[in-house]
Amino acid sequence: MSIRSATAALGLAAALLWPRPGGADPSRITLQDVFALAREHAPALVEARARVRAAQGPLASAAPLLRENPQLDVQVGPRRLPNGDHGLDLALGLSQPLELGGKQGLRREAARAGLSMEEARLRDAERLLLGDVAAAYLRLLQARERKKLVDAAAEAAARTVQATERRYAAGDVPAVDVNVAKVAHARARAEAQVSAGEIHALREELEVRVGYRAQPRVTYDDDLRSLARAPVRELPDNAGARADLVALEQEQVQAKAAATLGRRQVLPDVTVGARYQKEADETVFLGTLSVPLPLFARGQEARLVGEADATRAEQELAAARAVVPAQVQAAKFRYRASLGALGSLEEVLPLLDDNEALAQRSYDAGEMDLAAFLLVRRDTLEARAAWLEGLLRLALARVQLEMETGVLP
Repeated sequence: MSIRSATAALGLAAALLWPRPGGADPSRITLQDVFALAREHAPALVEARARVRAAQGPLASAAPLLRENPQLDVQVGPRRLPNGDHGLDLALGLSQPLELGGKQGLRREAARAGLSMEEARLRDAERLLLGDVAAAYLRLLQARERKKLVDAAAEAAARTVQATERRYAAGDVPAVDVNVAKVAHARARAEAQVSAGEIHALREELEVRVGYRAQPRVTYDDDLRSLARAPVRELPDNAGARADLVALEQEQVQAKAAATLGRRQVLPDVTVGARYQKEADETVFLGTLSVPLPLFARGQEARLVGEADATRAEQELAAARAVVPAQVQAAKFRYRASLGALGSLEEVLPLLDDNEALAQRSYDAGEMDLAAFLLVRRDTLEARAAWLEGLLRLALARVQLEMETGVLP
């Protein structure tokens, strides 16, 4: 998940020209479009991408054959000879520091591990982000379907009020039935208003996560049942470990290399060179060797910090390797239970329409009182709402399972 702008507002042109999978309607954003937009614009990935670019610096620094540049030293000045004449003293030196003990190789190893670690963290950030975005998108779809359900219930309640008023005028029902029908209508309208507000709120939350502000006329549209019933995708056999485990493995490699580098500081780095010296009429060529004595600075800090980091990374990796299979197993249990629960609800869906139609005819014929009729309608509404909740629960369980296994859309 290059750093891309996290600016939320992109304008209508971007919405219209954004490439859609399969040439889809540009006024319709599907789940796959949301994933693409999140990868492009999500603020959660900005820092991770910046860390990857920053980790390329140490690798570039450790890439050359030698860490330090050669140094050119020039000394020049006049000299007064014993006979009173003036001469010139000139000294030219060229020296090159050399690291011993494979320190440059250890720096390359630490830098490569650091870059691999940040790249794995970026992939893990993308994994978590896409799971979060998918959950927000699914909740938005479910809220949209629930809005349709409560709108239909409000319309049915309005018709019931009219029917009850007619029957009251004919003397078939008492006045209390009219009041009960109006109360039921008011409750249905209130639920519709709450559902409409929930859709707007969930859309805002989704767009904050994605980092993309769609135009009001653009709709987020998918079939919730198809997404819930989609088969669980699995990682290929050669996919390797989950990204967060890879990041911990590389962090351990980096810390071990840093600790080894600290221990190698007891080996002094030498500086070799050549020197040309001219004093009046005398010329001297010298070879030079400089060896610092590691009496005080012996890499204590690098060694201790590296060893502590390596131990911490090793312990975190061991804990994560034990936790990840449990997370995957828990997600599998939740998915299977949600799948079975949805199947039980879908078995009775055909009965709901029959119950509602039968209850409506019975009430219209005077064979059922209003309280019983409203109870049947409320039970039908709650059953359909439970089915929508079951779809959402199954879809979320599938997303969680794929996220725990490390599958990326």
